[in-house]
Amino acid sequence: MRNIVYSKHQIAILLLSVIVLLVLLPIRMQAEDKLDLEGKWSGSWRSEISEHTGPLKAKFEVLDDSKVQARFTGRFFKFIPFRFNVTLEVVDIKDGVATLKGREDLGRTLGTYTYNATYSKGKFVAKYTTEKDKGVFEVSR
Repeated sequence: MRNIVYSKHQIAILLLSVIVLLVLLPIRMQAEDKLDLEGKWSGSWRSEISEHTGPLKAKFEVLDDSKVQARFTGRFFKFIPFRFNVTLEVVDIKDGVATLKGREDLGRTLGTYTYNATYSKGKFVAKYTTEKDKGVFEVSR
């Protein structure tokens, strides 16, 4: 068996490299995995069933690493306003894409909305379904 002898200089460089990796790797991982959803967004909504569409605004508040509060406001038939909140659960963050889901009961008239959403590079897209409708919300900065 061969004995390998390292100089003090080589050991110091190796230890310094390990320390740098241990310090910088978690910082890089946190930056990649952080949700940058906070603030006001705008876009549109579209029903795949009725083909109605309209303007949509969203205000996002990141509650913690696993939950986001979303407030959606928009118009139906160009003049009927709507507004509701939904708490979205962060399901996954991978390769710069966050996957979220949520469910909100909007009463007997509108029913329960279920959301499956993605967020990436300043664009938020949520597909929604109800008993009577399905469609998409798309907002960006």
